[in-house]
This record gives sequence, C-alpha cells and structure tokens, in this order.
Amino acid sequence: MKKLLLVLSAAVLFTYCSQPTGTQDAVGSFNLDSAKASIEANNAVLIKAIKSGDSTAFVSCYTKDGCIMGSNMPKLCGPAGLGQFLSAGRKMGIENLKLTPVEIIGNKDLISEEGSFEILGNDGTVLDKGKFIVTWKPENGVWKKYRDIFNSDLPSMAAADSGSAHKMK
Repeated sequence: MKKLLLVLSAAVLFTYCSQPTGTQDAVGSFNLDSAKASIEANNAVLIKAIKSGDSTAFVSCYTKDGCIMGSNMPKLCGPAGLGQFLSAGRKMGIENLKLTPVEIIGNKDLISEEGSFEILGNDGTVLDKGKFIVTWKPENGVWKKYRDIFNSDLPSMAAADSGSAHKMK
C-alpha cells in the first residue's frame, strides 16, 4: 500500500512539474496567456490615460502601493505620487506612449514584464526611448502594476555635454 501511494504521489508530482511554466500552480489554475491579456488591457488603459491626462485612470493601472522608478527622479509611490508623475510628464509635453513587450513571465503571485518604450510628444516626435521592467501583482482579482522601473537609451544631457568636452587622444 505504501509503495502504491509513493508511486501515485510521484506520478502526480511528475505531471505537475512537467506543465509549461506559468500554466498551472499547486493551489489552482493559473493561465499566463490570460494574465498577458489582462496586462495588455491594463497597458491600453495606461496609454489612453496618458493621452487624455486622466490621472484617475492612470493611477487605477497600479496597485494601491504601486511605485514608478524612472531615471533621474525619486521613487514615486501611491496615488499621490503616481498622479504627480503623470502631471509632471504632461507639463514636459508627453502626450503618448508606445510599449513593446519583449518577455512576460511569472506565476499566480507575481508577473514580470520586460520591454521597450517610446515616449512621444503631441506631434509624434520621440522624446525618449528605452527599456522597462514592470512587476505585476493581482489586486482584487485584477493584474496591476506594482513596481514600474524604466530608463532611457538616450545619453543624458550631462553625459552628452561632458563627452563633447573630452576628445580622445
């Protein structure tokens, strides 16, 4: 009897461990493709909020304790910090955002999204471009941004200025 239980346990464990990453967990069903669709929908709401300057919609894309950590700026968290981020971006002329996901991995507790971005002005000019990583957490059954970190691929003004002052010998 003990051998039968051991064999059955091993069979269940083998079956579970052979599932593709992100499609099944020990507690219940998790479907990464479904989570990706939710992330895509959240990103569409975020982009629409940036275009319209809707801080309520923008903040709703993040968990209650969500944070943005961009280059050359302090970490901004919670509804007030996130609203401040959108407001400052709009004052800088940011009118649109293009996100290109590269990889999305995770499980029922956390998902990591890696990709590239382009920040656009109202005439479509590229104001900045770079890469990002967003950590997603479920909040009230909905995937939301928890930590959003990004940095530019463009040289900073200080680096550009110092580079022109130094010539290679």
